[in-house]
Amino acid sequence: MNLKRISAVAFTALFILCSLAVNAQQQRFRIGMKGSLNMSWIAPSTKNISRVGSSIGYSYGLMGDFNFQKYYSLSTELVLTDISGSFQYTNLLKFTDPETQSTTSHDNVQYDYNMNYVQIPVSLKFKTKEFGYWTYWAQFGFAPSFLTKATADITGKTIGTLFDDPTDIRVNKSANDEFHFDNFKDEVFVLRFPLIIGAGIEYSLAGNTSLYTGIRFDNDFIDMLAADKDVIAKTKFVSLNVGAFF
Repeated sequence: MNLKRISAVAFTALFILCSLAVNAQQQRFRIGMKGSLNMSWIAPSTKNISRVGSSIGYSYGLMGDFNFQKYYSLSTELVLTDISGSFQYTNLLKFTDPETQSTTSHDNVQYDYNMNYVQIPVSLKFKTKEFGYWTYWAQFGFAPSFLTKATADITGKTIGTLFDDPTDIRVNKSANDEFHFDNFKDEVFVLRFPLIIGAGIEYSLAGNTSLYTGIRFDNDFIDMLAADKDVIAKTKFVSLNVGAFF
């Protein structure tokens, strides 16, 4: 899926949100704005890579609730989400130069990646009755996500260049290598399709205006590394969300 198609999907979702907002009184629909900080990581499913810590990202965009029952609503969003993380290969990686036919072996190869997505979460939201000015809620749904940009920094240690002549001094070469990829999209699968679960509170100010905060767990089930068939890794994150409905 290319960037033009992703943009078309995003603008279509934005148009639907705005159209619903215009008919808010009749449709019992309310719209708001939100921002969040997330802590993301990868979950390897193969033994040849390992997770390296967690990273901080962010999201921002629009949100809307269609209240089809007093304590139930269909919640949707249109947000831009930044996800970062790191992983390291636990085995040696080898690369053969197509021109010289020399093979280099690399150890401790680590990927530090950053990915940007357009997310369109859809969920069911369950609310309590209002206690004073406070309402408590929980939600469950999914969040289709479309990749717009991916970059990566790759570091590793060259432990040797292998030639037919075992006495070649380059066999004992040892150096640290660093590479930066401004376009890492070919290595990452274009789609995320995570399940989301969250909970939080709202504080009513006046009329339809309320403040909103909550936490969310975003649990993807699709392998992020499309190019490497020997590696399976899935991205996950926990986010702290704040915003306001109008």
